Amino acid sequence: MEEREMILRDHLALDRTKLANQRTLLAFVRTSLYLVVSGIAVIKVDFLDKIRFLGFILVGISLIVLILGIWNYFHFRKKMMNQYRQE
Repeated sequence: MEEREMILRDHLALDRTKLANQRTLLAFVRTSLYLVVSGIAVIKVDFLDKIRFLGFILVGISLIVLILGIWNYFHFRKKMMNQYRQE
């Protein structure tokens, strides 16, 4: 098998893909922060005590979103690196 050298276009595509993956991670983090802030607000506001359980659910969902975002980032990064090593 001959090993193909990456040309400039391939390097630029790889950089765009890395940046897109980082942007996606930041979107997951931002969403998680919005959810945790909303959850804490629902928990702390006195006249929303009838739906206080919703605040705890939002905080839990925010943790799940954060974990999924981090997992997605590292999974795609590993997949991308394996793809470019094979070529």
